[in-house]
Amino acid sequence: MARIKGGKGSDTLTGTDGNDTISGRDGDDVILGGAGHDRLSGGRGRDTLDGGSGDDRLFGGAGDDVLLGGAGRDRLHGGDGADSLDGGTGNDILWGGWGDDRLNGGAGDDRLDGGTDADVLAGGGGADTFIFTDGTGADRVEDFEALRGDRMDVSAFGFANASAVLAMATDVGANCVIQLDADDSVTLLGVSRSELTLGAFIV
Repeated sequence: MARIKGGKGSDTLTGTDGNDTISGRDGDDVILGGAGHDRLSGGRGRDTLDGGSGDDRLFGGAGDDVLLGGAGRDRLHGGDGADSLDGGTGNDILWGGWGDDRLNGGAGDDRLDGGTDADVLAGGGGADTFIFTDGTGADRVEDFEALRGDRMDVSAFGFANASAVLAMATDVGANCVIQLDADDSVTLLGVSRSELTLGAFIV
């Protein structure tokens, strides 16, 4: 187990085989957690965080960051900026935060929440849950498959039931657009309205 802190410049910080806490602070840092259940924080700057193996927690902080969960049940939090999050293998939780983020759950049954602004979400393999809340913006989902067990959690919008959500879905070209409220929408790429079932929604 180690506690490691970077300085004001651009650092490369590497953890041990134990459960490490590593903070990049200022600069464009590269933080490698390695084995163990690690907690990695980028701080300010354009950082790259790689959790490695173990159940890790990654926090991008300010800046356009890259977060890689690796193996294990990881939690990734992008923070401010246009971040790229990849859960890797395992059942992961990804939250983009503020900015136009790109989230990829990877293998496993993942939970993805883009946060605010216009985000792009891909669940990857497994039965994934895509979470949308007030302020979601105009999000896109690249690989929604209801038959695989993917679901959309729209409980924050006060729909009476799943039928009410489906009533807000419209085919636009090869995609399906679901209008969640006056300001927030989700576009399911390559999906038609007829492919959606009531079981695909959590209300």
